[in-house]
Amino acid sequence: MKMVKSLLLGSAAGFVAVVSAQAADMPVKAKPVQYVKICTLYGDGFYYIPGTDTCIQVGGYIRTDYGWGVRGARTPNYSGGSGGFNTINTNEYSTRHRFRLHVDTRTQTAYGTLRTLGSVNLNNQDQDSVTVDVTRALIQWAGFTFGHAQSYADQFDVGASWRFGQTQNHASTSANGINQLDYALTLGSGLRLHLGLNERQRNKSLVNASAGSPIRIGAEPTSSRAGQRWPDLYAALKYNAGGVEAGVSVMAHDNRSTYFSAAPGCPAGAQGGTSQCGYAEKIGWAVLTGIEMKLPMIAPGDRFGAFFNYAQGFSSVGGGNNLSSASLFGSGNQLAFGVITDGVFINGSGIELTTTWTVGGAYEHYWSPIFRSSFYGMYTQINYDTTAVGYICASGGGNVSGVVNCDPNWRYWQVGSRTLWEPVRRFILGIDVFWTQIETAFAGPGNINNSGTNVIGGRPTGAYTFSNQGVFSIVGRAQRNY
Repeated sequence: MKMVKSLLLGSAAGFVAVVSAQAADMPVKAKPVQYVKICTLYGDGFYYIPGTDTCIQVGGYIRTDYGWGVRGARTPNYSGGSGGFNTINTNEYSTRHRFRLHVDTRTQTAYGTLRTLGSVNLNNQDQDSVTVDVTRALIQWAGFTFGHAQSYADQFDVGASWRFGQTQNHASTSANGINQLDYALTLGSGLRLHLGLNERQRNKSLVNASAGSPIRIGAEPTSSRAGQRWPDLYAALKYNAGGVEAGVSVMAHDNRSTYFSAAPGCPAGAQGGTSQCGYAEKIGWAVLTGIEMKLPMIAPGDRFGAFFNYAQGFSSVGGGNNLSSASLFGSGNQLAFGVITDGVFINGSGIELTTTWTVGGAYEHYWSPIFRSSFYGMYTQINYDTTAVGYICASGGGNVSGVVNCDPNWRYWQVGSRTLWEPVRRFILGIDVFWTQIETAFAGPGNINNSGTNVIGGRPTGAYTFSNQGVFSIVGRAQRNY
């Protein structure tokens, strides 16, 4: 009996050992797959990153622009060494194709949403010019924005959502962004206060009116601006409620010259243009205002917007951060000309700040859910004070001489209309037609020479008449958003 019991126990133990060994060789059952879940907290296109509480959105667009009367398929031909229109050196037809990619991540925290946003543009312009632009690289948390983004000092402008052509005379940093640090304080009832600083925004020149003339056809004047000492500072109050967005911003901009090379700022025996001499400094400032209103009572989607910006010594805001000095040739010996600066540097003395202001507006109407048109216009003045005019007119040189009416003040305006068709959601086809007008400085007769490095776009030297000129431009676009 003991023998039988031993055999049975031994067999059972052997069976258990064999089964256990076979079980060890069997594959372990896979864990359930974590499928991507839709994140509904932040709008369309967000998904949870698997295994985290962070939501991510990947998007962008493919855009093609075809332009006539523009450079880079967007900028009207009113300036630069090509001499504007009416010379064979000007590209009358221009294209640009763009691929944009953006990645947006958001996570809820005890101090609000932690957000990061990165956006990159890859551009192919006029076939051979390829550029890569980082348009957004920011972190937002607890009311702070760190990084590269549109400035919160910006107010309403007639920008990319209203037209395809590039707006020259507005203060927007929307397209390419700007390096910044911002803090937003929510006040309630749709009000928000922003305090911040920007990298110095698209300086215009501090033209040296004491050493050669700033009157340079076809080129920006040489600037006597020193290095950046402190960023542009701003405070912006914004309102957004009930279909109305409005706001006002104030900004400060440092204008500091290079060292003097003339008396009295550079004393006798000192080496001019060095730290043995003094320098000039004036603070420029600007006020930006804007409003946009939804008008569903006219048609679903209709809207209206307007803005007014004023500046002294901060012309990238008062006159527009894309606005260049004008040199637009007309037929025969006609020429529209104007110089935009932050100020006139009077060597040995100081800086006379340039005054600029711009007013603009736009209206967009939906003819149907898939057809809409916008109508827009902007007007800018660039004005120099009496002291600056005196130095400009007395300086001589440059590539202009014999100007009968030495008045550097000038005007710039645009009017146009864009029509857009969206046959498929997020796919648009459209056309933008607009007129650019230069109301010239120095109206009347004068002479142009080609001294130094100044260029005049293939135009002959000799007698010219400074008179108002304009250029007509067309931009067509196809774009697929994703």
